[in-house]
Amino acid sequence: MTAVVRQAVDADVADIATICSAAYRETYRDLLPEGYIERSVAEFYQEPRVAKDVSPAPPDWFGYQVVEEDGRVLGAAGGGMTAPGVGELSRVYLESAVRGRGLGTLLLDRVTEQIRTAGGTEMWVSVFLGDRAGIGFYRSRGFQPMDTVRATLSRTDDHIRSLRLRRELD
Repeated sequence: MTAVVRQAVDADVADIATICSAAYRETYRDLLPEGYIERSVAEFYQEPRVAKDVSPAPPDWFGYQVVEEDGRVLGAAGGGMTAPGVGELSRVYLESAVRGRGLGTLLLDRVTEQIRTAGGTEMWVSVFLGDRAGIGFYRSRGFQPMDTVRATLSRTDDHIRSLRLRRELD
């Protein structure tokens, strides 16, 4: 079985929504309040939103990228440019059963290449404080911690923070 990373198409919407919703809930269930998790899933990973985001809208969004084996979608990622020369990885999620096989790295590499092609010389990602696995994943791939910020969708009563990590691109 060989994994392939490709641009997502409309037929992938249900798989992307299912994988991202499940992975988000699994990854953060012991780290974030349930209300925050459900707000995030409702905002970003319901099928109507995923359907809007499947297609690229460069330079801000390159569209979803998926990794598949034998025609089965196993994970999804996406990113875009936030400023001239500056790219952002917005998300990488995999089915829990396939984590640790290098598929997340394949997705990261795809988005990295899209950012380079768009003129990116640096790349950023946000990871929730306390997400040791996520922070370790990005640190092992050259990202360095730069700052902490209030997390997207965090309300003042949530106090949810994200670590911003950056790496230079060759």
